[in-house]
Amino acid sequence: MNDIDWFGVFYNALWILGLAIGLAALSYADWRRRLYQPRLTLRQALAQPAFQAAWSLGLLLFCAGLALSRGPWWQTAAWAGLALAFLYLGGSALLRVRRGVS
Repeated sequence: MNDIDWFGVFYNALWILGLAIGLAALSYADWRRRLYQPRLTLRQALAQPAFQAAWSLGLLLFCAGLALSRGPWWQTAAWAGLALAFLYLGGSALLRVRRGVS
C-alpha cells in the first residue's frame, strides 16, 4: 500500500525549491532596480551581493537535488562539485552583504 518513494519526493522537491528561489531572487532584483533613482541597469542589480547570495542559494539547492537523484557516479560528482562551488560563491556574497560592501 505504501508505494510512495519518499526519497524521490525529497530530492525532486529540493531542486524545484532551488529553481523557485532563483526565480524569486531574479524577480526581486528586477523589482528593486526599478525603485532606485536613477534607475539601475539589470546588470548592476544582478551584481549586488544580496542578489548573488540568494541566487547562489537557489542554485545550491538545485544542484544538491540533482546530485541526490541516483544518477551515474560521474553525474552525482559533477552536481555535487557545482553545489560546493555555489556554496562558496553564496558564502562569499553573504559575507560581503554582512560587511556592507557593494
